[in-house]
Amino acid sequence: MDHGHLSMVADKFQWVFAESLLNACGKDAKFCRRERIITPFRLGLALTATCARQRVETLADFHRGFNALWGTSITYKAFYNQVAKTHFADFARTMTERLIGEMTLKVLGFQKGQAFAEFHHIVIQDGSSFAIHDGLREVFPGRFKAVKPAAVELHATMDLLCDAPTTVVLTPDTTNEQAFLPEPATLTGALLLADRGYIDLGYLRRVAQARGFFIIRAKAGMNPQVVEAFRDDGKRLRSLRNKPLQAIHAKLPKRQRVDLVVQWQVDGHPLRLRLIISWNRRTKSFCYFLTNLPPKRYPIEVICRAYKWRWQVEIFQPYYDSSERLSLIAACGNH
Repeated sequence: MDHGHLSMVADKFQWVFAESLLNACGKDAKFCRRERIITPFRLGLALTATCARQRVETLADFHRGFNALWGTSITYKAFYNQVAKTHFADFARTMTERLIGEMTLKVLGFQKGQAFAEFHHIVIQDGSSFAIHDGLREVFPGRFKAVKPAAVELHATMDLLCDAPTTVVLTPDTTNEQAFLPEPATLTGALLLADRGYIDLGYLRRVAQARGFFIIRAKAGMNPQVVEAFRDDGKRLRSLRNKPLQAIHAKLPKRQRVDLVVQWQVDGHPLRLRLIISWNRRTKSFCYFLTNLPPKRYPIEVICRAYKWRWQVEIFQPYYDSSERLSLIAACGNH
């Protein structure tokens, strides 16, 4: 990061963590009425600093971090009474939204004329599950009740060009992931990367109608109508045309990837997309990608390489862990 970016980050940090603004935020959220030792400013900065420098295991880690940062000797009970307040969750959420919204810089770009240069945002969607204390099973039920009776899922939307999350939502593990996909209207002129758990043909149709684009991993077992078929070297595979996918599945080549033009009927209207299929020698299975990017500008190789960017959200796991714990503490304070 050059000096100009460092200066910009420093200015933004002072703005996001301004004492007057954070204290006002705490009062607006009804978290506090009088400012004593544990003010919203001091608490917000201490929680953020503790998450940034260490792995947080218990609420006591936050308590020790607060005392170390501000040179105080606040008792654990007094500290707990503050974070157990009902409105602490509202304050923590507002502070996190400010941090995510303000502390972002564009760190990745493409030269004019290159593939992907036309996109203002490359959006990655993902969810991560965490087991929590079994006593919270009624509030945060897990999908796998025998193994994890209580669990939460952190739904994150990340902008790859900024290398930063834009929204983070904590829900029970049983909540449908697709409900947290970005609104199609927000993806105009943007590219969405998502895993196969987010496949929703109706949603993809609305994204395309909003002039948005996507590369999303598809599920095995889909059965669209194959309109056209091309091999990786450009050869047209006439024997695979005008047939359901499952009818020609056994004939798909394994030595080369194939680019199929496929079609579904969605809400009474045709949805035509590209389905790229490649053979994985290690897993002995096919891998599928759906996209509406044009094939001339975005050939098979470019699509497959671009999907690997989605793993950027996976290596953001340390951030997720800290955010999950902070949000969970806020949630637990309400129950």
